[in-house]
Amino acid sequence: MSIKLKITLLLSAWLLIILLLGNSVIYFLFIRITTNSEAGLLREKANTLIAKDLYNHPEYWQKPGPLDEFLIPQEMIRLVTPDLKVLHEVYTDEELLKQRPHYTNKETTKIVHVKGGYYIYVMMPVYNDRLQQLATLEIGQSLGALSGYLETLVSVLLFTSIGTVMLSYAGLHFYIKVILKPLDQLIATMQTIEENGVFKRIHLPDDPKQDELTLLGATFNRMIDRLEDTFLKHRQFLADASHELRTPITVIDSYASLLRRWASSDPALREEALDAIQTESAQLKKLTENLLSLMEEEHRMKRVDFDLTPLIVSTAASLKLTFNRNIETRLPEGDDNCLTMQGDPEKIKQLLIILIDNAVKYSKQTIIVSAEKNAHYIKLQVEDRGIGISKEDLPRLFDRFYRTDKARNRKQGGAGLGLAIADNIVRLHQGTITISSQLGKGTLLTVKLPTTCQ
Repeated sequence: MSIKLKITLLLSAWLLIILLLGNSVIYFLFIRITTNSEAGLLREKANTLIAKDLYNHPEYWQKPGPLDEFLIPQEMIRLVTPDLKVLHEVYTDEELLKQRPHYTNKETTKIVHVKGGYYIYVMMPVYNDRLQQLATLEIGQSLGALSGYLETLVSVLLFTSIGTVMLSYAGLHFYIKVILKPLDQLIATMQTIEENGVFKRIHLPDDPKQDELTLLGATFNRMIDRLEDTFLKHRQFLADASHELRTPITVIDSYASLLRRWASSDPALREEALDAIQTESAQLKKLTENLLSLMEEEHRMKRVDFDLTPLIVSTAASLKLTFNRNIETRLPEGDDNCLTMQGDPEKIKQLLIILIDNAVKYSKQTIIVSAEKNAHYIKLQVEDRGIGISKEDLPRLFDRFYRTDKARNRKQGGAGLGLAIADNIVRLHQGTITISSQLGKGTLLTVKLPTTCQ
């Protein structure tokens, strides 16, 4: 069963329930209003008869007699004694006499529903001059016309209810079809994607209404955009990874073949082959480690509170000795020297190594590593005065395997993964990383990390 039919049937059933409840209220209100109106007329008649002192004038009860003018068709008037005996009675409908007599000391109205229709009885006490109750005046009337009215009312309500449900069903089916049209488009689009494997989007109006289905379509389109972007990046990643892995493997295989054929008798050639194999093996190992680092998930990251200051100092000092380059650190002093943050110290150290290593590769001058605390974050910067980066390359520097100069980077041992790893580390720490650079003037990398300093 389709969702359209389900919604239509559910709304139609709900409408039917509302109509049944409404019709029931109308039915019983009609009965109550009609019987209350008749009861009011009977009470007025009872007050008039009591004023005539019927108890002490038996002649009034003779037939024909003075009470005939008060009797209408399908009515009964009688006096009931305390022992429930009928003292006097006149009537025009014997069916009313079948109800047992009523004796009461207060004004009472009673509605009786029998197979033939509705009877209404009004009872009022009759007193003497000393306010002693002598009997009860009981007036009964058959509401035969009410049964006819009720039959007509039921027929009208039934006819209008059936017509309302039928028209509502047709209208609901049409409007739900119109309302759920975006859902049909979504289903058709998803089936096309499933069958053809193409990324397709839902057509949305130029001025879309902000309803739930339109928002669903817009969300679906954004999801497809992200999936397509991820798919393209994944395909590019596989292509780049295959290329990067193929190069050292090809070199190693070539030199291994060379060793097998010729290098055993030529020491110089053998040394060259072994150096090449060792270099490419190291490059392959580094590339593999970088790929594994990129695939690490957040749940593998440690989260501890630590001070960034000694980490910056020790890392800069270690790289200064490794590269034999001048690396200057500029850290806050005094009251502003708090550089405490929460995260994984090993990954932050890896981040520093990547940023400083990049600066060392493309600059011959002093590298400046600085850090300062702002209101809610620590700003870490690595600045070099090297060759710089063109504006065209800046937007893609964090893409995996992207290199501004592939030939030169290849010679320097780079695979284009360093900044991608750095970006991933910063993202795992809920921070941001940006690059500003000018050709011939240098590059500035800025990292902002959340701080735990008060």
